[in-house]
Amino acid sequence: MEQILDSLFQLNLSTDSGVQIVLYAVSALFVVIAAFLLAHRNDLGWWALIMAVFAGPIINAMKYDLFALFYGIPLLIIAIFGLWRFSRFELKGKFVRNVTLSPLTLTAVIGFIAGVILLVALRFNVFLISGTYLSATKEIWVMYFAEAVLFASFVLIARGVRAGWLLLAVGAIANVVVYFVMNPVLGMLGLQVFTAIAALYGFFLWRNLPAAKDEVIELTDEEKALDAAAKATLDKLNAKTENN
Repeated sequence: MEQILDSLFQLNLSTDSGVQIVLYAVSALFVVIAAFLLAHRNDLGWWALIMAVFAGPIINAMKYDLFALFYGIPLLIIAIFGLWRFSRFELKGKFVRNVTLSPLTLTAVIGFIAGVILLVALRFNVFLISGTYLSATKEIWVMYFAEAVLFASFVLIARGVRAGWLLLAVGAIANVVVYFVMNPVLGMLGLQVFTAIAALYGFFLWRNLPAAKDEVIELTDEEKALDAAAKATLDKLNAKTENN
């Protein structure tokens, strides 16, 4: 088993870098699981994403760099938001939701772009303040943006936006390219490939989901009574005006 792990991830568990690779590999595995579960509209997918954030960014931050929590906590909020947002869809069976599709609006696009930029800035954390982020290589920039796109896409998926799956695939494919250029670790490359496959699988499965309808606001009895009284008063005023 150790030889397999060493060949796939080039690990040396006696070093900090080896432990970090293990944690991020476990995190990437949970992302794959989350994507496949969410493709089937399963609530457990959000729990898998929560585990992905804990296994990677949160534990790494607590073990090596507490400033990285500024990046890990927003990722955790994204996963929790997805769990809450899915709870608004009707439950079908034990964990599956009747997701309805929402369109990709201009507001959603602007929010997505702003979210990606914010995540990248938080990933640099203290290096953004000191200005040393300017010396980061283009591979680092692409990797940070790819990971931000990957996680931000789950916000769109949580809201029933089918295009979110394509953005998830874009983020995963960009990670494949970066990992291959920087350090072709077969294990990490494979996990990102499976993430892209899961994203395209989700995009395919969601093709026939019904579109979201405008919500119908149900009035309470008190609101109905007030509305009727206001209408009656308005009718009387109109009648009096016509008589005059």
